Amino acid sequence: MTYTIESAQSIFSNTQVPSPIPATIALFEQLSVDDKLALLWYAYTEMGRSITPAAVGAARLQFAEGLLNQIKQMPQADQLQVMRDLANRADTPISRSYGVFSVNTKLAFWYELGELMKKGVVAPVPFGYQMSRGVQSVLDAIKQLDAGQQITVLRNTVVDMGLSSTVAASSFQDAEPMFPRFEPAPTKITVEGITEPTVLSYFQALNTDNFEAALALFTPDGALQPPFQKPIVGKEGIGRYMRAEAQGLNIMPKQGISEAQQDGSKQVKVTGIVQTPWFGVNVGMNISWRFLLNPQGKIFFVAIDMLASPQELLSLRPV
Repeated sequence: MTYTIESAQSIFSNTQVPSPIPATIALFEQLSVDDKLALLWYAYTEMGRSITPAAVGAARLQFAEGLLNQIKQMPQADQLQVMRDLANRADTPISRSYGVFSVNTKLAFWYELGELMKKGVVAPVPFGYQMSRGVQSVLDAIKQLDAGQQITVLRNTVVDMGLSSTVAASSFQDAEPMFPRFEPAPTKITVEGITEPTVLSYFQALNTDNFEAALALFTPDGALQPPFQKPIVGKEGIGRYMRAEAQGLNIMPKQGISEAQQDGSKQVKVTGIVQTPWFGVNVGMNISWRFLLNPQGKIFFVAIDMLASPQELLSLRPV
């Protein structure tokens, strides 16, 4: 059997993912620049009530501190322009600096910026601004999502802002310190219905931030598909993704099914809970992992899917 990324993506095609997430992100992208900034302002203002609060990592704020200090020293009109430039992905020194931040540091930057706006240190929403119907629609849509889905939407609203540089960003991410683990994640993984050592080793490696061990489980041309994104092909790209976005995860797989193919390959689906260092142990995301293992037991493809509902955790069945 010849494997392709396209054919691998179709395994366990009955996995139900939440359509409101891409729809909400698409609504956000259609907003004007000022409306996008207003949405972020209202979203962070709502945090602690209907929108899930983030737990800021001190190490990430250290990376963003220099940029935040620059902004704090500016007149409010210039502060507002900086935020507009970030939302517009304009080519400015601050946009370029922001562009090399990892996802976690971008989240820390906007969280702290929201705090400074609430304190009046940084320009808040312009005086007299009236929430547009578009902002209200997106905000209402976010409120209807569960906590894990809110994480994904708020992450995606800020990740593509600024002027990104892939080379610079990858070197920056390699230099970032790991999230401290205040409580150890489970490393002796057992999954009901699964005995595949590669799959169990994959979860164990990520729960100890041992990305080299996780990468060693992939074929040279293997791929990883994050939620709502295109597959990342090759160990170099997968490694960058893991160092940027998989730090400090607490992965708790629950159950799975494995289907052997005639050529010796295996299709494996596992469902479980993931907690992130950003949102703590009180927020768990319902996740599915869909693996295609080659006959030698290496990972050719793994898709990470956010599930549509908690019920999907318990509804595993062969396609």
